[in-house]
Amino acid sequence: MTSHPAIPRELQALSLLVVLAFLVWVFRLVRTQRLTLRDSLVWVLTTLVAAVLVIFPGLLLALSEALGFKVASNAVFGAAVLYLAVNVLVTTVASSVNSARLRRLSQECALLRAELEELRRRGGGPEAGP
Repeated sequence: MTSHPAIPRELQALSLLVVLAFLVWVFRLVRTQRLTLRDSLVWVLTTLVAAVLVIFPGLLLALSEALGFKVASNAVFGAAVLYLAVNVLVTTVASSVNSARLRRLSQECALLRAELEELRRRGGGPEAGP
């Protein structure tokens, strides 16, 4: 971990500890199947980018200067907003896809239930049902 004169080593170490703890948490959620591997990909990638910026703070300072930020902390807040926006967008897209799949599955289930009722009414299906 290379220290930058503007960033105290203690703050850099604490930041790295927080980022690594978050990364461990994401991996634990995947391992316990509370988060799918596909959904965790964005979290892992964006967290690794955050870890690189913590380890090499000069990169963040150079990037913030290149983007025209007067103060590097403004770039950090901008990066945090972008980080959250990317993760929320990916989650929203996945939720929309799942919603469409659920709607389709419900429609198919309703059609099958209607077909089963029709067969029962004609006497061609099982007598007892749900």
